[in-house]
Amino acid sequence: MHALIQKITDTQHYTTSSSFSLTQISFITFQSVLEVILVSLSGFICAWSGKLPREAQKIISKINVDLLTPCLIFSKLAKNLSITKIIEIFVVPAFYALLISVSFMTGHLWSHIFGLDEDETGFVIGNCVFPNSNSLPVSLTLSLAYTLPGLLWDHIENDNRDKVASRGILYLLIFQQIDQMLRWSWGYNKLLRWREETVYPDRSILNLVRNHDTSTLSLDSSTCDIDSNVDSGANNTKLYRIWNTFKSNMNPPLCAIFSSIIVASIPILKNQFYVDDGFIQHTLSESISELGMISIPLILLVLGSNLYPSNETQSATHNYRKMIIASILGRMLTPWIIILPIVVYCCKTLPSVSILGDPIFMVCAFLLCTSPPAIQLTQITQLNEFFEAEMAGVLFWGYVVLTLPMTIITVISSMCAINWKA
Repeated sequence: MHALIQKITDTQHYTTSSSFSLTQISFITFQSVLEVILVSLSGFICAWSGKLPREAQKIISKINVDLLTPCLIFSKLAKNLSITKIIEIFVVPAFYALLISVSFMTGHLWSHIFGLDEDETGFVIGNCVFPNSNSLPVSLTLSLAYTLPGLLWDHIENDNRDKVASRGILYLLIFQQIDQMLRWSWGYNKLLRWREETVYPDRSILNLVRNHDTSTLSLDSSTCDIDSNVDSGANNTKLYRIWNTFKSNMNPPLCAIFSSIIVASIPILKNQFYVDDGFIQHTLSESISELGMISIPLILLVLGSNLYPSNETQSATHNYRKMIIASILGRMLTPWIIILPIVVYCCKTLPSVSILGDPIFMVCAFLLCTSPPAIQLTQITQLNEFFEAEMAGVLFWGYVVLTLPMTIITVISSMCAINWKA
């Protein structure tokens, strides 16, 4: 990717989309996807050889989420953000609502067609509504932003490839933050969980019910404590709960987005970080950029290692194949067929509304429509011991088999749509 990017940036020549044939665009996309596959394959080999066990994968993922990805976000966004851009991105949550609604309906539809029960339907819907919005789309967007023709936006003064890549990352990160909150609330507590546990979603409460005498004493004492707390200060308790809710929803990538907005909105700070060519720019800014460059390779490394089957995985159920087919159809095919005309129509008829006229937004939207289920769903299914073998099968078919052809088709479609709306 870096060699290809360097070659393009060295030439300082950005070709228009009209001079590129579909074969050339397909080959450019093939190179970008193949690079992602090769880096991910190295992670798979590391897991297969025992050099990257499950615990190591979790540690690397945590370092990536808590340190490297926030650095990538800050380095890409703070330099190119502005108040105008921040106001214009309201379209991203609207697109997320559209994609999730369509994916939810298609998940229900395919589950009904294949005759799946309630638990199996929840599994299929969970795979449909939670696409990979991090590792794969971000890597592909960064690569395609520097290689595909016709992505410069005439709405942006002196637009260049760096700005295109920054805007693409911004759109994906906003989508990702909304998706993360739903994934670990609705997905973890409802969709990807056995239905018989919904009566007692908290294991501790379930244990109390099984031990009647102990539960009675515990609940009585808890009630007394709650009453005393309410009497001593209900307002403080509410404020504390609000603060805890806010803090639980905050994460390092989200903090990095807010930090980027602050730096981009205050000219003095932005000049110190990226314009004045001074001490802060050559130390802090460069350090953040260096850490951010490590993020994508490590994300892909862990992505590949997660695809290696674990010995701890549960055995498959009798509807194994039906669940995999329904999940793939409902995530990577049906939403794309439904949403593609809607997005293209809106971009054609409403080009001046917010970011709808930005070519990289259309590429990101198409990539998200056909993106395979999120790798993070494996963590949720492992925690809930919920259809783990089926989850591994979905990831194998989604990433190993279908990512390459679907990405090529998606990018060609998006480029044709960009040309048509122009």
